Amino acid sequence: MWLHIVLAAGTAVLAGLVVLSKIPGQKILSAREWKWLLLLLAVGNALGAWMTHTQNRDRQWKEEMYFEKQPAGEGSYEQEMQVNIQGETFPVYVRIPEQEGSEEEERQQETAAPTPGLSERIEQAISVYNQEKSEPDCYYLPTSLNGKAIVWTRPWDTSGAVLTALCVVGACCIPIQKQRAREQMRQKRLRQMLLDYPGLITRLALLIEAGMTVRRAFEKIALDYKRKKENARYAYEELLKSYYEMEAGIMEEQAYENFAKRCGHPKYRTLSALLIQNLKKGNRQLLDILEKESAEAFEERKRYARVQGEAAATKLLIPMVLMLFIVLIILIVPACISFYQM
Repeated sequence: MWLHIVLAAGTAVLAGLVVLSKIPGQKILSAREWKWLLLLLAVGNALGAWMTHTQNRDRQWKEEMYFEKQPAGEGSYEQEMQVNIQGETFPVYVRIPEQEGSEEEERQQETAAPTPGLSERIEQAISVYNQEKSEPDCYYLPTSLNGKAIVWTRPWDTSGAVLTALCVVGACCIPIQKQRAREQMRQKRLRQMLLDYPGLITRLALLIEAGMTVRRAFEKIALDYKRKKENARYAYEELLKSYYEMEAGIMEEQAYENFAKRCGHPKYRTLSALLIQNLKKGNRQLLDILEKESAEAFEERKRYARVQGEAAATKLLIPMVLMLFIVLIILIVPACISFYQM
């Protein structure tokens, strides 16, 4: 029961920290997801505590309690109990026989004999006690052994604790799965931005070579993307935000820095640094640098495509091996059958 009390206190503390926004990793989950996590912990702990209480409420065996014998022919069964004799507790398996008159009951009564072991003495005392009771459908447990008091209890039921543990594991899986999904989304975003970088920098170099300023080239690329957009592209979305920032009055240098920060990719940081350097120093070789950067970006994209192709080939290796085994089985099994039939 202490497990449920500790977990309830921990859930309350966690809820308080969420409400006060004191959790360092709170950005991992949204407010709604935190509510579901706390609800799962609270409900799971409440159900587990209820099961623990109800299943273990009547653990101590009273004198009038009994086991029901199964009808003759259905066989006996065992029930695990805990027995306490003079402060010493140990488990005992009590065998409940069939109803009176069965062959198994008669056989057990014929072969029952006292033995020196404590467990055997307890079994003998149970048998003698039920012979004195002579109940056809009930099987009782004695309350004394050789003048010593016996206290019988059922084993502690752990189903409530198991349910609570499963709910805790499920609650822990929520932030783990969320973090994994975010990491997958981040990797997908970086891959897409890497693939879009060569085309973006090539267009920028072509527009600058045609006589446009860097800002005008940024504006044209952003507006063309906005006009023709079908599917969102992360790099162009960040470029469009930079265009809106410059239109709102933010300095061009600051807009380029914000663009690099939002992209979070080394290639875009390099591009931002080149554009800022062009604003500060008026770099006349900007066009040559952009063309060189474009060529390197295309080469890197080719290398990335080769790596992806090798990864896809590796993933296809397992199904190909399985198909090879299936083909071998199709060829070998009929040959073996025909060989043994000859």
